[in-house]
Amino acid sequence: MGASFRIRLRLRRFTRRHHTLFTILRSAMIFMAGFGGAYGFIKASLSETSGYNPHAFAIGASFLFALACVGLATLSMRLRFMRKKMHKLALHNEVLADRNWELQEAEQRARSLFEQQGDLIVMRESDGTIIFVNDAYCRMAGLDRENLLGSQFSFDLLEQGDSALEPSGTRVHDQRIDSAIGPRWIAWREALVRSDAGHPAVQHCVGRDVTDRTETERALAEARDQANAANRAKSRFLAMASHEIRTPLNGILGMSGLLLETQLTPEQTTYAKAVRSSGEALMSLINELLDYSKIEAGKLALEAQPFALTALIEEITELLAPRAQGKQLEIAAYLDERLPTWVTGDAARLRQVLLNLAGNAIKFTSKGGVALIAEPGIWPNEISFQVRDTGIGIAADAQERIFREFEQADDSVARSFGGTGLGLAISDRIVKRMGGRIALQSQPGAGSTFEVSVPLPPALERGE
Repeated sequence: MGASFRIRLRLRRFTRRHHTLFTILRSAMIFMAGFGGAYGFIKASLSETSGYNPHAFAIGASFLFALACVGLATLSMRLRFMRKKMHKLALHNEVLADRNWELQEAEQRARSLFEQQGDLIVMRESDGTIIFVNDAYCRMAGLDRENLLGSQFSFDLLEQGDSALEPSGTRVHDQRIDSAIGPRWIAWREALVRSDAGHPAVQHCVGRDVTDRTETERALAEARDQANAANRAKSRFLAMASHEIRTPLNGILGMSGLLLETQLTPEQTTYAKAVRSSGEALMSLINELLDYSKIEAGKLALEAQPFALTALIEEITELLAPRAQGKQLEIAAYLDERLPTWVTGDAARLRQVLLNLAGNAIKFTSKGGVALIAEPGIWPNEISFQVRDTGIGIAADAQERIFREFEQADDSVARSFGGTGLGLAISDRIVKRMGGRIALQSQPGAGSTFEVSVPLPPALERGE
């Protein structure tokens, strides 16, 4: 604002001085013309040979006076017109001076912004000659601006990254360059900009140092690859180890079953049953670990084959009946008549989920019973399976946690009833892979209800 005020003040002083000088010159000329005319007229009239006539003198003086008045009026109007024009020119000059000052300040701000930017900024002509660089580019290049301007300097390229062309014509690409401060990754944005008509376009390049981001992304990618490799190695190890363990374990279970069919003393029978029970628990644990490993590796395959709902529910009930009778519990099943007889889905995985839920219900129930109910779901072709029990129930703060890996409601449950905490986690993932969901309603001491809702489209009877 100080520079603008000084410019306006100088312009006003110049205009005032010019107007004063013009007024003085104008007054001097009028005085000289009037004085010369009057002196000549009077001098001639007083001459002896002039033939002085008072009437002619009065007429001539009146005529001259009229001419002088007309001239003065014309001159006054002319001067007034010139004064207005000079005033308009002065105002116009003042506006132009202010605009010029604003443009200069804007240019200085833009140049200062370019030069102080942390990003690299360089402008090149069509042949690659540098016409502008900012301080960041100079620091990265290790050269002064005077040495860069007019040259065709470019960084040594160590590695070229991906390149893309935006709809606006801007080219975006990453480069790993050798700079004065060491190898750096720069994300460039290059565009051609035409400044004046008739002149060739200028290439504007803006580069941002993304070395930290790029190195972090590469480190994360390497860590992800290592984690995936470790996960695959773990899955292979579990598959191999479980196969090697299940082979002798099947022999133990088979021999213990045969042993129980022979004549044994009550004490020997107790020992043989303990061996078989321990073997079955170990077999269940191995199967859970294998399923969990398959799910984590994304290798859990689901089939879509027709199967009978009634047969599936009856099979699950028959398998769990001995365990329920051993604890003097009632077990019941109900199949809604609105459901189709045959549906399409993965019967084996659905059986696994329902067996796990119903088995847990029997495990955590000491009196009362367990019910397995199948009803139509809330969505078309959806079937809802409910497993209800009158067991110990689950606290509200533990209902979400039990679906996590190796988690149970509390430590006392793990000590009292055993288990690895994998069954519900595996069931939850299987149901989600089938496009369904698991819901839980429970209160401590009032039992629990697990609801499994999965899409099972109707199929032709007997799979035909």
